[in-house]
Amino acid sequence: MNNMSKIQDPRLGKPVTIVTGATEGIGRALADEFARAGHDLLLVARDATKLARTADQIALDHPVTVKITAQDLSTAEGCEGVELALRRFGLYADILVNNAGIMRSGFAQDQRPETIRRVIDLNVRAAIDLTLRFLPGMVAKGRGGILNVSSMLGFMPVPYQAGYGASKAALTSFTKALAWEAMGTGVKVSVLAPGVVATGLHRRAGSQNSRYLFWLPAWTPENVARVAYRRFTRGATVIVPGIFNQIGALAVRIVPDLLVVALMGWFFRVRDQEGNVLMPGRSTEPALKRHRERVPARVSVGD
Repeated sequence: MNNMSKIQDPRLGKPVTIVTGATEGIGRALADEFARAGHDLLLVARDATKLARTADQIALDHPVTVKITAQDLSTAEGCEGVELALRRFGLYADILVNNAGIMRSGFAQDQRPETIRRVIDLNVRAAIDLTLRFLPGMVAKGRGGILNVSSMLGFMPVPYQAGYGASKAALTSFTKALAWEAMGTGVKVSVLAPGVVATGLHRRAGSQNSRYLFWLPAWTPENVARVAYRRFTRGATVIVPGIFNQIGALAVRIVPDLLVVALMGWFFRVRDQEGNVLMPGRSTEPALKRHRERVPARVSVGD
């Protein structure tokens, strides 16, 4: 049986584009782009109410079928839930858009381990988990695609967003390697690395007062998604929207790390609502308190 007959085999179900983190920001904009091009969708996010509202609006705007599944992708059960939803709806993954992600800003010493663990689990582990679930089927059919949404921060160390930057660096590296492995299979593999995008991500992360939001140009999610879809369909491996961001991505490869880290530290330094830079000493006490909670008091020799 050739590849084309496999694609048309009704036992495989109907092809669908999966978009995670689809209720707002870049994820929502990408869902609109794929729907505009005629792709049926399976939208994934945690909030079932927002998912239903998003699906209704997309189906109203575009002549496509939109299914939803509410899952917490930071858990293994959530990723499995996406696969189960495909079976339940009689669908198969034609394209996977790994967009779901979270950001946390601040001094690393102030971050709770469970918070950083969730950043890594959602930004990296979930994307890799879903990719490994659906890539074999794409390769077997000789078609399909993976679009991983990373960030410009994945190209450089970023003080005050150390965990987020590291997670995006891992996702970018994974995608580049996967794109090489997938050559000749008919499966497109791309990573989207936008710069600053005007979404609620920054406020939820606690970085709404950081300098980068005031000094660096911000794109709208819709403009990012438009560029991403066009370049993804053309087979680009790394998608960096905008000439300013492209120059920045090139510059960090040739500028010494010492200068890059210092510049990123200036841009991403956490600040309070009045714009005052928060000093490391302001964050020491919460970290010490948690340390005391985890480490039992020492017993003196005389006890």
